[in-house]
Amino acid sequence: MSELINTHDNRATIRWKLLTSASVLALTAYVSSTVMARAEDMDRPTIWIELGGDMDMMQGLSSPFTAPFMNVTPVPTVYGNRSFSKDQAPARFALGGDGKITFQPEDSDWIFSAGIRYGRAHSKRSTRHQSAAPPVTIYLSSEGYFQTTNRTFEMARAASAPSSERHLLLDFSAGKDVGIGIFGHDGTSTISAGVRVMDIKEGSTVNIFARPKVNYYLAPPKYLFPYTSIPHQYTVIAHTQRSFKGIGPSLSWNASAGLAGNKQDGELTFDWGVSVAALFGRQKAKTDHTTKGYYKTGYAHGLFTLPAYSPPHSHHSTRSRKVTVPNVGGFAGLSMNYTNVKVSVGYRADIFFGAMDGGIDVRKDSDLTFNGPYASISIGLGD
Repeated sequence: MSELINTHDNRATIRWKLLTSASVLALTAYVSSTVMARAEDMDRPTIWIELGGDMDMMQGLSSPFTAPFMNVTPVPTVYGNRSFSKDQAPARFALGGDGKITFQPEDSDWIFSAGIRYGRAHSKRSTRHQSAAPPVTIYLSSEGYFQTTNRTFEMARAASAPSSERHLLLDFSAGKDVGIGIFGHDGTSTISAGVRVMDIKEGSTVNIFARPKVNYYLAPPKYLFPYTSIPHQYTVIAHTQRSFKGIGPSLSWNASAGLAGNKQDGELTFDWGVSVAALFGRQKAKTDHTTKGYYKTGYAHGLFTLPAYSPPHSHHSTRSRKVTVPNVGGFAGLSMNYTNVKVSVGYRADIFFGAMDGGIDVRKDSDLTFNGPYASISIGLGD
């Protein structure tokens, strides 16, 4: 009987020791993880300063000026394969810089940030093409003709359309990391709300000249000047100024996931994010343009030809309108993270629906888009 009692007591002692050991291990793990988390939190910088640059491809700034002489059939040889619309295309790429400051208090998941993006674009587009006038047949007598080449009026086309653009974006936000560890030990998932401000201006000056055709008229040989030439010449002079200023609420989600390494020796992460905003502001457009045509007409009677001008066509428009502009954006990239340094590269895009008035004589909403690569470096302060 005593042996059974002793066996029972030994089993109870073993179970108690196992339970105690497991509890001690769990408590030790909890304390260790808490200490490590606090140590990491103490090592984490409270302020990050980010500086970078970008190259954005832009679309939706303006519409080209058109006139009847630009689109004729058959296409004059001097026009070649190039259209007048292409000659007026604004700068395609904008170069800019951006900066951001982020503050995260100690022992807090809240993150406060303020950012700025600024970019400019310039274009000095200019084209010119010229070809010799065709041979002219001059009537000398009833016995035959004599051919010569007249170069008084060559076929020609020329266009210049310098343009400029500048844009400014300001972002202020407050967010919270709602997914610590969800994408790995060093992964983050932050939801932020804030305010976005946008200010963009674009302007251009267009000068176009075209001499697509020259007609020659023959006169009887008794006249001193047996032929006369009639050039068809056209000019367009135009100016545009467009702008949008707006402010409104924004909402964003930014996340990152570790791919390899650690922050002490260097950790590679994949970063991504999406954002939406609604900007309330004013859209403006100011355009003016004048089209003129010129030619000579009449037979060469003695020393005289009769000049004539087609009536010039001019139009001026100034428009201003309050608008609400939805904005959707996103980015994806890679970062190399260290304790106090972060280097990032990636690609981002923003669409502002109906932000610009791209019309000429009447209003025409145009979606404004920016998309292109970026690179930045961030420095952490205040461990």
